[in-house]
Amino acid sequence: MASACAGLIATVFLIVMLVRSLLKKRGGGSRSVYKGYLPFLLILPAILIILLWCYYPLGRGLLMAFQDYRVTGTSTFVGLDNFISLALDPSFWRSIGRTVYFVALNMIFAFTAPIILAIMLTEIRHGKIFFRTLFFLPQMTSGIVIALMWKLMYNPTPAGFFNQMIAWLNYLPFVDIKPQAWLGDPSLAMICCIIPTVWASMGMASLLYLAALHSIPPDLYEAAEVDGAGFRSKLWNITLPTLMPLIIISFVGTFIATFQNMGNIFLLTFGGPGEATTVIGLKIWVEAYVNLRFGMATSMACLLGTLLIGLTFIQIRFLGKVEYKRASD
Repeated sequence: MASACAGLIATVFLIVMLVRSLLKKRGGGSRSVYKGYLPFLLILPAILIILLWCYYPLGRGLLMAFQDYRVTGTSTFVGLDNFISLALDPSFWRSIGRTVYFVALNMIFAFTAPIILAIMLTEIRHGKIFFRTLFFLPQMTSGIVIALMWKLMYNPTPAGFFNQMIAWLNYLPFVDIKPQAWLGDPSLAMICCIIPTVWASMGMASLLYLAALHSIPPDLYEAAEVDGAGFRSKLWNITLPTLMPLIIISFVGTFIATFQNMGNIFLLTFGGPGEATTVIGLKIWVEAYVNLRFGMATSMACLLGTLLIGLTFIQIRFLGKVEYKRASD
């Protein structure tokens, strides 16, 4: 209660000081730029929160990476032993390989699908609002609900939705497809974990590309048509070059987020069957909260963070060479 009262008093004080500074005027009735301590005082709570919830855990985690950390008892300093153990652990490198495979599939499907969808929604002549709303609706649903819904549809028994679709297709001539195990098949499990993300997220992402497509002057397309350009020529010479800055920026964000993403895998397969979908993010979680090897988990996180920093630096270098233009009204 005392801390709450103190916080309330401090907030009221800051608001009063802010109002007084805004009302302060100098010579000729014009407002001058405030050069006192108040701006720094106002931003201080945000800085403290960032230090407390971001940089303190980061520093604590870096320290844990060099310890045999124990929740209770004494945590001994082990130096580079955790990193050496990781370097000699084949399962760690296999999880890195599966993560690269997972990221590659995500960039092929989850990243390109919104671009293709945006171009298709631009080309259709009737029902644009209906189709945009239809593809956007999954974004309004919780990610957990979507994952569990798809898990039901992946039911490997004949009663599963997708196996029922296969049974219906088998009535067609020259079609003979066997029911699939889906999440229980090591060769299909990874792509089955990615498809729900593609289905749920491409509607929202396509809206960003639609906004960029609407900034292209129609005169460019009309001039290209007069010169005899078809859909493919306009796509490669007008549409994609215009979208390229947005594509590169989205690529960087999607790339980083995909390396850290393991939500669908956690809910759908928990790394199975076997270790077919055990990506590095899930392996870190298992090491920390199942095996209680926090030192080893933070060592993995440090290596993953170092890898992402290097890859992001390379991508930002490419971003610096991109030419940006302001869209016209």
